[in-house]
Amino acid sequence: MKTKEIVSGFLLLAATMSASAQHGLDYFLVQARQNSPLIVMNRNQKAIDAEEMQRLKAAYTHSRLELAGDLLFVPIVSTDNGKTSFKMDAQSANSYYGYDLGQSSSHLTMGLNWVQPLTGTRGLRDAQELLRVNQSIADNNIQLTGHDLSRQVTEQYLLCQLDMANERSAREIDSLLVKQMDIVTRLANHGLTSPTDVQLLRIEQQANESLRQQAYQSYLTHRTELNTICGISDSASLAPVKITERLAPSAQSAFLEQYRLDSLQAQSNYRTYLNQYRPQLSLYASGGTQTGPYKDIYKRWGASAGLHFSWTLSDGKQLKNRQRQMEIQQNTIQAERQYAETTRQTRLSQLVQMLRSQDEQIANGQQQLDSYRNLLADYQKEIMAGRRSIVDYVNVFRNYRLQTRTLNELEINREILANTYNYWNW
Repeated sequence: MKTKEIVSGFLLLAATMSASAQHGLDYFLVQARQNSPLIVMNRNQKAIDAEEMQRLKAAYTHSRLELAGDLLFVPIVSTDNGKTSFKMDAQSANSYYGYDLGQSSSHLTMGLNWVQPLTGTRGLRDAQELLRVNQSIADNNIQLTGHDLSRQVTEQYLLCQLDMANERSAREIDSLLVKQMDIVTRLANHGLTSPTDVQLLRIEQQANESLRQQAYQSYLTHRTELNTICGISDSASLAPVKITERLAPSAQSAFLEQYRLDSLQAQSNYRTYLNQYRPQLSLYASGGTQTGPYKDIYKRWGASAGLHFSWTLSDGKQLKNRQRQMEIQQNTIQAERQYAETTRQTRLSQLVQMLRSQDEQIANGQQQLDSYRNLLADYQKEIMAGRRSIVDYVNVFRNYRLQTRTLNELEINREILANTYNYWNW
């Protein structure tokens, strides 16, 4: 075998394997969660909060050491002893123009300052608790985003399934038309029917092909939207899927978790705010030089240490205002929670009724489709016997084709309703 033939064989095998590749709904759900910017953002926010916990530990409980300095020049124009002179770093003078040296004079301060908080444990605990609540909110946002993505991806996947079903039905109907055209052509050749009947079926075949192309174009649109939601570029065929509703109601809706966490966040924010009204005590020490005359810097090195205490006794009723804000916020969260749960239950009840109605329509639509199939078979026999016009057959055929597409839509819409029901029953 020649090398060119071997390469062509491998390329043909690769193309066949690519064409036969098939992805199911679970594949797209995983891809959507992995590539979601919102999920990535919330995961990164959790990492940021973890780093913030370590920073707060250092701020509330660890000592701080800093190098600080202050160099000040207070120049004057001296007129002592009848002589006028300019002094850059004046320390004393009797007659001069410039700042009052009793209030401000040149000096140098330089050294290390060390501060150790002594009462930061309580504040650290409250601040870290707030961050833990924020991390729980980020986790809940990840779950909510994943749940929303599941609904969107499943719905787009089902729309693709509808387009595939319509295209498949168009191909099956085309096979039926080809078979009927063959029968009518043979009848026309024997003078048992008019050649225009063959032309009528050919026109109907062209109309059916147009519907197939429309279904394919719709599939491309929905497939692009599916890939966009998932953040991928995928062209594999889609595996069949069946969505059924989970009728067992959840004991506690996962949608309500966000309101519980919002309430905890409001409480944690308030406790963190209270920290500034607690007694604050810290130990500080400094060492370096402090001098006015720059020429004796080498003599003016020293150190100092002490305690710093502060306690807010009155703030103009700001704390009471802050407490009322927290209480109002809690009332708002509770009202939102009750409204969300009432709305959710209302939607579930409505969806159950719509699902039952959809089942009835599907059953009725299936009966109509079976009736059309039987009628087409009877018409075909009558046409072969010369007792039925091809126009009557085409009219019934058009209704059959319309009913086929209607039933496809009813079945997919039923699964979309089931997907919506599962979304709210969570």
